[in-house]
Amino acid sequence: MRLPPLTALRAFDAAARFASFTLAAEDLCVTTGAVSRQIRLLEAHLGVELFTRHHRKVILTSAGERYAASVARIFAELAEAGDALGRDIQQTLVRIDCVPTLSMYWLTPRLSRYRAEHPDTRIDITTSIGPVDPAGSFDLAIRRDTRHFSGLASEPFMTEWCVPLCNRQFADEHDLTSPEKLLRAPTLHIRAREDLWPTWTKRYGLPASAPLKRTTLDHTFAALQAAEDGLGSVVMPLLFARKQLGSGRLFAPFPDMRAESGRYYVLMRPGVGEREVLAVKAWLLDEGSRSRND
Repeated sequence: MRLPPLTALRAFDAAARFASFTLAAEDLCVTTGAVSRQIRLLEAHLGVELFTRHHRKVILTSAGERYAASVARIFAELAEAGDALGRDIQQTLVRIDCVPTLSMYWLTPRLSRYRAEHPDTRIDITTSIGPVDPAGSFDLAIRRDTRHFSGLASEPFMTEWCVPLCNRQFADEHDLTSPEKLLRAPTLHIRAREDLWPTWTKRYGLPASAPLKRTTLDHTFAALQAAEDGLGSVVMPLLFARKQLGSGRLFAPFPDMRAESGRYYVLMRPGVGEREVLAVKAWLLDEGSRSRND
């Protein structure tokens, strides 16, 4: 059999890792449709279905699971081979495995400053969800869910705070002058973060939002856009909404009513002790301790 196209393999690998065509597209900087087309092309090439497609999610078939494991191993070996070729270069590589949303909204915007101060260190970020693979190609990992630590040593470095957000026109139309009115108006919920609304309402002794006025979306970025478009209010970690708040596209009707919605931890791969890795870890801990969720 001829080898399948590399682009299709990359799309399949990303979709398998994230269990989502949307997140895979975000990771590869392409459209969701492009990922779907590449996976269809790969399935046609192999003559086997790799995913079971549902309305809101995709699930690997048994054949897809076996193929995903093989593709991930081959990509890891290719990455290791490339790393081996570059070991004579003066720059030291530090690999960070981070959850996608935090990487997009908090970690990546800070990298340029670190690189300017440490030109001899190159930071490579991969994004993934779920438990960390202790045998994976990483030096440091960042996770929020303690169930995903995989037994690795962890150190808390940043607290996440959430608050309800909406656009100003929505607030005016629904007269959001009290939290009770907020909960009677349309609300947006994030399937990947179902903890946010309950965390916030419990913190302030409030009832749940009106069930008939809820809209649920898969991911944080979709909920942010829906809130900008005036479809409802959303309880959102401030870490992920600073651009929208700064530009005025969103605002917090009750800015002082914040609730702690989790903590982020730095995990270290066993046996890692290089000076540059420890320096990046120290930088993450310092940035997190000084962060105001901005």
